[in-house]
Amino acid sequence: MDKPPKYPGYTALLPPRVRYDKALRPNAKLLYAEISAMADVTGFCWASNRYLAALFGVSKGTVTELLAQLAERGYIEIEVLRDEKNAVQERRVYVTDAGLIHLPPIAKNRDTPPPKNPDTPIPKNPEENDKKENNVPPYSPPKGGRARRDEHKAAPDYMPEAFEKLWQWYPGDPERHAKRGNRQRAIRAWDKLHPAPELIDTIADALARQAASDEWAEGVGIPHLSTYLNGYGWEGWTDGE
Repeated sequence: MDKPPKYPGYTALLPPRVRYDKALRPNAKLLYAEISAMADVTGFCWASNRYLAALFGVSKGTVTELLAQLAERGYIEIEVLRDEKNAVQERRVYVTDAGLIHLPPIAKNRDTPPPKNPDTPIPKNPEENDKKENNVPPYSPPKGGRARRDEHKAAPDYMPEAFEKLWQWYPGDPERHAKRGNRQRAIRAWDKLHPAPELIDTIADALARQAASDEWAEGVGIPHLSTYLNGYGWEGWTDGE
C-alpha cells in the first residue's frame, strides 16, 4: 500500500514529557502521537512501517529510525507475535507509562507579591487539574510492563554465537560500539527479538547492503546495534522489498 485509504480521525495524545524531550526528533513526537491515537482504539498500534510512512510522506527507513528512538527512550514497547514456526505474524506497538509521567512544575517566583485584593479567591491548583486530565492512559498496557534488567551479562541467552558474530561485524565507530552499556542494551534487544535463523539471514543480508551504502560507508546514520534491533532496521534493505 503506497498511501493509506484515509486519515484516521482518532484524537492523538502528546504529553509534556514527550513533547519537550529534546533528545527526540520532531517527527518522532508526531509518530508517538499517532501511535497513541491508534492505541486508544485497539489497545495497541497495529500499523506497519509501510502504512505509517505513507501516512506522513516519509520513507520506511525513517519510520524505523523514529520507532527505534521512541523505544530507546522508553516511550513505546514493541511486541512481535510469531507462529509455531517462529515466523512473524503481527507487530504491536504499545504506549508505555514513561511518557505519561507528569513533568515537575516550574518553580514559582518567591518575590512575586500576593494579590492586593484579599477577597480574590485562591485559584485552584492547575497542576492537579492537569494531572487528572493527562495521567489517564489512553491504551491497554501490555501485561507486566517493561522489564528492567540491570545485571551485567557477558552474552545473550539466545543463540550467543550468532549474536557475537553480529556484534563483532556490526559497522560503526569501534570506540562507541565497544562501550559496556551499548553491548548490554544490544544483548537485551537480541534476547527480546529472539530472531529465528531465517530472520538472522535476513538481517545479515540487509546489513551487507547497508554497509555498502554511501552514508554508512562514511560512518553517517549508523545506529547503535540495540537501536537497529529494536527498530527493525533491516526492513526495506532485503530482496523483494
